[in-house]
Amino acid sequence: MLGKTPMKLLLAAAALSLLATAPQVRALELKASRTSPFDLALTGKLAGVAPGETRYVSWSEIRALPTTRLMLDGEFVKGSQELTVVFLSDLWAALSVAPGADALFATCGDGYAGIYTSAFISHYRPFLVLEINGKGPGDWPPPGLTFNPAPYVITVSKALAPDASKFLDIEHKKPWGVQKIEIASFGESFRGIYSGKWADPGPAAVAGRDIWLNSCASCHPGPSGIFGGTKSERPLPVIAAYAAYDSPFFMKYVRDPKSLVASAKMEAHPRYTDEQMAQLMAFITIGAAPAP
Repeated sequence: MLGKTPMKLLLAAAALSLLATAPQVRALELKASRTSPFDLALTGKLAGVAPGETRYVSWSEIRALPTTRLMLDGEFVKGSQELTVVFLSDLWAALSVAPGADALFATCGDGYAGIYTSAFISHYRPFLVLEINGKGPGDWPPPGLTFNPAPYVITVSKALAPDASKFLDIEHKKPWGVQKIEIASFGESFRGIYSGKWADPGPAAVAGRDIWLNSCASCHPGPSGIFGGTKSERPLPVIAAYAAYDSPFFMKYVRDPKSLVASAKMEAHPRYTDEQMAQLMAFITIGAAPAP
C-alpha cells in the first residue's frame, strides 16, 4: 500500500473511470514484431500481452483511428500549421488495456520520457501527432525544424487546454521522437517514492515529488528502477548526493547549467523559484549522503 492515498491518485482514479467509459473505437491490431521504423512499440498492462513483452502497431493502423485536424499557430513549428492528431484518450480506447492501468509512459529514441496520468490525459487533452501539414513521418522533418521528430510526437496545445501554460514544465509533456508507449499503473510504477522514507515526507517534499515526476523524471530514472528517462544517465540517488553536498551549486545548475558546465546538455529551468528549488531538494535529498 502507499499509505495515505495522495490526491493525485484519487484524481487519477476518477479520470480512469472517464477513460473506461469513453466511446468504443476499433481495436488496434498488435503485432509481435516490428515491420517498419514508423511502428509504435507498446508494452505494459495490455490484455493478452505478458509482462515484459512488446507489441507493435503500424502508423497506418493508428492513422485509421478517429483523427482530428487542428490548425495551430506556433504550437509545434513556427507559424501556422495543420496537424492531424489522435488524442491519447482515443489511443487508450483502441487498446485492450488490462485492469488497474491508469497511466501512459512515453519513451523517445534518445532516452527522453514523458509521464501522463489518466487525470492529465482527461484534463489537458494531449495528442499524438501523425501528420504535419498533410505529411507523415516518412516526409519529416517539416520545414522550420532542424531535427527529425519522427516517428511520433506527443504534445499539448493551449488552444485545447488554455490552462496548460500554468502547468509547471508543460514542455516536458511534449516529447518528440517517441518510439514506445507503456500502459501502466501509476501506483505500482512509483510505489518506491510513495513508501518507505518517502511515505510521509512533509509538505515541501510532497511538492518536490510532483516537480520530479513532471520534470526531472523525463531525463532521470528514479531509485531502484522506478520509471524515468535515461537521457541524462544520472539517476535520482546520484543527483541527490550532489544536491546534499552543495545545494547552492545544485540550484544554479538546475536554473542555468551552461553557466557552470559549458558542455552541459540539460535544459535550463530559470523559472524555478527559490521555494520550488527548496521543495525539489527536500524531496530528492531525503536520506541522501553527500557526494565526496
